[in-house]
Formats: sequence, structure tokens, C-alpha cells
Amino acid sequence: MAANLAEEIKEVEARSKAIVKEARNEAARMLSEARDESERSIKEAKQKAFRLFKENSASAEKEAEERATKTVEAGRKESEKLAGLYHKKVDGTAQWISEEVISRYGSGGH
Repeated sequence: MAANLAEEIKEVEARSKAIVKEARNEAARMLSEARDESERSIKEAKQKAFRLFKENSASAEKEAEERATKTVEAGRKESEKLAGLYHKKVDGTAQWISEEVISRYGSGGH
């Protein structure tokens, strides 16, 4: 009976060692899968963030370009308006100066 009991203990120990070894292997496999999944998720998140950044940048650039175009156009129109306004004043002033010079000094036919 003692021999039988010792043999049974040895078998249980061997089975226990095998179970522990299998559990360690399974845990290592699960840990490896978890790391792989984590790395894949991080990579996907980085790619998504980069795409989102590019899309937002392109959108902001387009909006800025549109605003710049509108600002430049408004400035051009304002410049043309001021040029027209001052052109009339300059013409009037030049005419007045010419008349003053002629009235004071004559037409220069000396």
C-alpha cells in the first residue's frame, strides 16, 4: 500500500507539474497575444490620429486660403475706390495749381 501511495503521489506531482507548465505556457501565449494586440491598437490609433491631423490641416489651409482671397479682394476693391477718389482730388488740385501758376506768371512765353 505504501508503494502504491508513493506511486500515486509521484503521478499526481507529475500531472501537477505538467498542469503548471501548461498554465505557464498558456499565460505566456496570452501575454504575447495581448502585447501584439496592444501594439496593433497603438499603431492603428497613431495612423488614425495622423489621418485626422492631415484632414484638419487641409481643412484649415483651405479655410485660410478662402479668407485670404476674400481679404485680398476686399483690399483691392478698397484700393481701387481710394485711387479713384484721390485721382479726382489730384486732378482738381493739379488743375487749380496750373491755373494759379498761369495767372501769376503767365503762360511762360517770354
